[in-house]
Amino acid sequence: MVVMDSTQAPRETTASRAIAVTARLPELGSVKTRLASALGDEEALRIYTDLLRRTLDAVEEAVGEDATADRLVAVLDPDVCADRTGILGQSREDTPGHDRGHDRTAPTPALLKPPSDGWRTIAQRGPAHGERLGNLFSDLLGTGYRAVVLLNGDSPGLPPAYLDQALTLLDEADSARVVLGPAVDGGFYLIGTDTATWGAHGPDLRRALIDARLGTAEALADVETAVRSSSVDVHHLPLWVDIDTAADLPLYERLTGQGDSRRLRGEPLEALRDVYLHVTNRCGRSCPHCYNRPNPRDPDELTTDEWRKVIDQCVALGTSSFVVIGGDPFCRDDLFDLIDHITDVRERNARIFFNGPCDKETAARLAEAGRGRLRPLLSVDGTREVNDSIRGAGNHDATLSAIRDLAVLGLRPVVNTVLLTPVLPTLPDLVREIKTAGATQIHLILPHERGAIVENADLIPDGASLRAAMEALTTAAAEIDLAIDNVPAWRRRLQAPRDLCTAGCRDVAVDPFGRVYACTITCGDPAFVAGDLRRERMEDVWRDSPALRLLRACRARDREECASCPVVDACGGECWVQAHYAARAAGRPAGPRAQFPYCDMVRPLFEQFIAEEAAGRAGSVCGPDDSCEAESAGGGQAAAGEATYALFDCI
Repeated sequence: MVVMDSTQAPRETTASRAIAVTARLPELGSVKTRLASALGDEEALRIYTDLLRRTLDAVEEAVGEDATADRLVAVLDPDVCADRTGILGQSREDTPGHDRGHDRTAPTPALLKPPSDGWRTIAQRGPAHGERLGNLFSDLLGTGYRAVVLLNGDSPGLPPAYLDQALTLLDEADSARVVLGPAVDGGFYLIGTDTATWGAHGPDLRRALIDARLGTAEALADVETAVRSSSVDVHHLPLWVDIDTAADLPLYERLTGQGDSRRLRGEPLEALRDVYLHVTNRCGRSCPHCYNRPNPRDPDELTTDEWRKVIDQCVALGTSSFVVIGGDPFCRDDLFDLIDHITDVRERNARIFFNGPCDKETAARLAEAGRGRLRPLLSVDGTREVNDSIRGAGNHDATLSAIRDLAVLGLRPVVNTVLLTPVLPTLPDLVREIKTAGATQIHLILPHERGAIVENADLIPDGASLRAAMEALTTAAAEIDLAIDNVPAWRRRLQAPRDLCTAGCRDVAVDPFGRVYACTITCGDPAFVAGDLRRERMEDVWRDSPALRLLRACRARDREECASCPVVDACGGECWVQAHYAARAAGRPAGPRAQFPYCDMVRPLFEQFIAEEAAGRAGSVCGPDDSCEAESAGGGQAAAGEATYALFDCI
C-alpha cells in the first residue's frame, strides 16, 4: 500500500490500520490559548507539550510491536515536512521551503521527540476542524487503510486500553460503524471508522463532522445524532477528559501524578465495601422515570455460577454488604440461590430493591434465604392514584400488602420513593399509609435524568417545590415516628467531611452481563464501564481500572460553584451521577465536575443542619429501634447492619 504524507512523497506500508494524533505544532503563543490567558504562553506550551507527549506514549503502548498499525501525527501547520520526523516541533526556520525573511523573529517551538522511529507526520487540510477531520479520514482510508482512528493530543493519561478497544471494535465490525470516545466537556477525544463504512456513508459522515458544533458541549451529541441518522452504528468508549482551561488543571495534575494533589480519593484502596448486583434488566413495568429503560434485555445474563464467582471475588476484597437490584430481581429464577450465597455461604448482609408483587410465599422465601441479614426495599411513588399512574394499576395496593407480609416476618421493609413532581404533595399521606402497613423507614431519591425521564422532564421538580415537600414530609414523619433515612445520613456528614461520594472509591456495581461500574445508575452506559468480569478479575478492575481512576481523581471543590460554598464539606457536592446526566440532558459539559442539579434544595438543608449543630439543637439522628452507632459519613452508601441506622448516605 502506498501512503501519501504531507510532502506528497509516497511511502510504502504494509499496515492495515492508521492511528493519527491531531495536533498543533508545539510553538509558543499558538497552543492552548485559553490556558495561556490564565497562565502565560510558556506554561501553556509546557502543558500542551506534556499532554502531546503522553498521548504519543499511550499510542506507542497500545500498538507496541504491531506492524499492522501505522502511527501518525496529523499536524495543523502548513510548513511541517514529514521527512523531518526525527523531531516533531522543529523550528520553522529549519523547515525546507520556509521563507526565513517572513517571520525571522518567530520563537523556536519546544522540541518533542516521538517515542520511537515508527512515527510519521502528515498535514491536516481544511479551514475548519470538522472539515479537517473529514479530510483525514478521506485521505487515509483512500490510500488503503482498512480502519482509521483519530484522537486528540490533549487528554492526560489517555488509557492505552481505550485505544485498543477502539481498534478491536473496528476490526470486528460486521456493519457500518463509528467509534466515539466521549469527553466530559461534551466533545470527543477519539473518533474512528473503517473503509467499508466510509465507502458507503462517507459524504454523510463528512457532513456530520462539518455541521457539528465542535468545541462546544453539543459536539458529541451532534455527531452521534447525525451518524445514527445515516443508519450507521455508534459505539462509545469509556468517558475521558481533555485539558482546555485553568479549571481543568487540578484533574490534569492528579491524573499525571504532578503537583501537590497526587493522592486520589479513596486511596489507599483498603477494601471494597458495598457492591450492587444489577442482576437483570428485565422488568414487567414501564415507569416513565426509569433510568434503566435504555439498557438491553439481553438473554446473555450472568449465570448462577458466574454471579457466585462475582460475589466470591468481592468478598475476597473485603465486601461486607451487597445490594440486589434490577430491573425486577424476581425475574431471575435463581434469585433466592444468589441471596443464600450472600447471606449463608458468605455470611454477608444484603439489601434487595424491587417494584413488583411479593406475595406471602415469596416473602417467606426471602426471610428464609435472608437468614436475618436481608433488608427489603420496596418502591412506592406516592399514594394510590399517583403511584398507579406511574407504576401501573394495582401496584400501590399490592406493594402495601407486601410491606405487611414482610413486616410480619421481621424483615423491616423500607419504602423507596422517587421525588417526582406529582409525588411531592402526597408525601405526608404516603408516610401514614406505609407506617400503618408496617414500614418504619422511608428512603428518598431525587430523579436521575437518564433513560425514560429525559422524555418526561415535567416529572422533575424544582428546588422550591422540593424544599416545601421536605418540610411537610418531615413534620408528618415526626408525628407518626417514621424515620426518613436520608436525614441522619446527611446530619452525620457534619462530623465527617465528604468529597463527592464513595462510588468507585469504596463501592461498585456489576451489570447483568458482568460489566463493572462505579455506580448502579450508570449500569449499561458505555461511558462508565470500568471492567468486564467475564474477562478480568474484580481485584484487577478495582485496583487498575482507568474509569475508576478518573472518578477518584475528581473532587467536589473542582466545581466552580462548590469551591467557595460554605456547606461543601458536608454536602460533598452530592451525587455526581445526577450532575452528569442533568448536564448531558441540558447540553452542558458533564462528568463528575458538572453542577449538581438539586443544589437549591440540598444547600438550604445543610445550612439548617449546620445552624442547629452550632446551637446544640441537632438532637438524635436515630429512629425507633435502631442504634445511633452509624459508620463514618465518608460519602456513598453505608453498609447495612443492625448498628447502622441509615441504609444509604445519598439521595
